[in-house]
Amino acid sequence: MDSKQINKAFRIDIYKILAWSSGKGIGSGSVLLLVGLPLLFAIMARIGGNDGITGPMSGGITGLLVAISGMMGIMVFSYEDQTGTAKLNCLLPASRANQVVGRYAFTLLCIVIAALLQVICGLVMYMPHSMGAVAGLTVIVLAVGTIYASLTLPIGYRFPATKAMGYALLLLVALGAIMVLIGFTMPEATLNKVVHFVTTAKLGPFPGYPLSASS
Repeated sequence: MDSKQINKAFRIDIYKILAWSSGKGIGSGSVLLLVGLPLLFAIMARIGGNDGITGPMSGGITGLLVAISGMMGIMVFSYEDQTGTAKLNCLLPASRANQVVGRYAFTLLCIVIAALLQVICGLVMYMPHSMGAVAGLTVIVLAVGTIYASLTLPIGYRFPATKAMGYALLLLVALGAIMVLIGFTMPEATLNKVVHFVTTAKLGPFPGYPLSASS
């Protein structure tokens, strides 16, 4: 592996997603979706000001961040397909292997950005009473986003971009269904322990607090 070649491929992928976000097509506004929508939802939840709104909204934000960040790599494949630049990858000053590593690094960067956005959104929604929830949701974005990306990127290299995007969406639905199924089949006592851990655990620099000041 050549770090210089990986860095070049990494920076080119950043350029591609930014160029596609500012243009037209499926990828138009993808960066805005990753950054703007979660912040908007967090502000709406804060204005709502009650657990009945904040809880579902925080789950929606977490799912959105996982989905968009995990699919950023697939979006680059789609950009290459729509613009016809995929065939030009062989002309890049980077070997195929280093290009692959660069794309994985790009996707990991998107997941880290999503995790930072989760922290910001969590602070908007929960601060100062539920910093444990902020930490728990951030860990979920990092973990599930990484798992999802590790499954979708090989799909992008195996299938044409249109099919890859469809398979990635099906995979996202399947992962969501599995999580819902686990939630419904898990014993209530165990589920309560998981929820309690996510919302009150001391993870990293975040102290654990209950979901509301009254709990």
